[in-house]
Amino acid sequence: MPARRSISEYQRQAGKQPLRFTANGTFQISVFSDLHFAEDDENDKKTQRVMDKVLSSEEVQLVVLNGDLISGEAIHASNSSTYLDRVVAPLVDHNIPWASTYGNHDSEVNLDPEETFRREKNYTNSLTQKMVSGPTSGITNYYLPIFRHDAANNTDPAFILWFFDSQGGHYPKTASDNGTVIPRQDWVDESVSIIHSRMASIFFSLERCTLTDSEQVVKWFTKTNSKLLSTYGKPIPSLAFVHIPVYAMRAFQVTGVSPTSEPGINNERVQQQGYASEGGYEAQDYPLIRALLNTSGLVATFSGHDHDNDWCFKWDSKLPELNFTGNGINMCYGRHSGYGGYGDWARGGRQIMLDQQSLASDMQSWVRMEDGSISGNVHLNSTYGQDRYRLVERSTSGQANVAPQYSSLVYLWVFVFYLLMQRLGL
Repeated sequence: MPARRSISEYQRQAGKQPLRFTANGTFQISVFSDLHFAEDDENDKKTQRVMDKVLSSEEVQLVVLNGDLISGEAIHASNSSTYLDRVVAPLVDHNIPWASTYGNHDSEVNLDPEETFRREKNYTNSLTQKMVSGPTSGITNYYLPIFRHDAANNTDPAFILWFFDSQGGHYPKTASDNGTVIPRQDWVDESVSIIHSRMASIFFSLERCTLTDSEQVVKWFTKTNSKLLSTYGKPIPSLAFVHIPVYAMRAFQVTGVSPTSEPGINNERVQQQGYASEGGYEAQDYPLIRALLNTSGLVATFSGHDHDNDWCFKWDSKLPELNFTGNGINMCYGRHSGYGGYGDWARGGRQIMLDQQSLASDMQSWVRMEDGSISGNVHLNSTYGQDRYRLVERSTSGQANVAPQYSSLVYLWVFVFYLLMQRLGL
């Protein structure tokens, strides 16, 4: 049996107090996606106001900054990482810990994500880490445990949060560069996926290594996964955060996103990992998809990237053009939170409510809008995808709501049109 790590060891490893459920047995996460600071000073102030209003409306234990914190292509100054100070200012004001993933806009010629990471680690409340090293691994690949409120020092975590770097963008320039702009891969590196499978099996090990022999890892994973089950008796429930979604979300979108079963905005083609690569999509995210499906207890994944989408779906079947069958995992978008970047939909932040009494069976999630309203309040449980929810308000930034006297009629016609298209097979 592997030695169990005490809470004090996690404190030394992260330099912080461990995350805990509250006394009433809940843990709430607020997710801000696609903030895109640095494009315009006034937009940065508006984005900070979004974050402040959302956090003032919720009782949050952790904030996740889920990629594209900064628009690297808009930066020309040598002190580019100082824009990180703007990003986290509302979190510092509210004294809330946060954890980041980096997105494709967080690495550009004049924006080095390594410098951003070093600056972020200067903040006491930053829990962002780098647990995987390698030339193509990216930075924000790590996990955070959440403990029960009254946990003893030798307790097992009640929940695990996984974070992945889907990369993309361009490599930052160096003194030896000749002016050539070099793109970065826009998918989670296979070495990270392999390590994720390994960590999913023995997450108490803090070894930092890169494995490349997939056959060896499969054998090793099978052995250590059985050891995990025999040691702890059950899998630890978990969530995963990654900026660019995997292809399963595109495959499901092709089948049709229902405005009542999967409520939310579905106004943009899913641009999955590998979509923007020079050779196009060639299943670059298959190793990550396989690792996610093989992670017992994984409840849901959360992504950003596509600003005009904010829906969730339950992957419990075979999807077209995908060589995997879902196991019931939920896959969700956040909400475009920043006033930088494209898109006119009203801004907000996705909320995730964990409850110790129903960790793996029922998780509530909603979007808190800038104007204080709630959108897309759903329960990610065994019947999600079958349950019916009210249609979401499709308001744009600067517009509180669609005119109430007409909105219900508009939504009714949208739903009728959707049913007609389904019947006609279009």
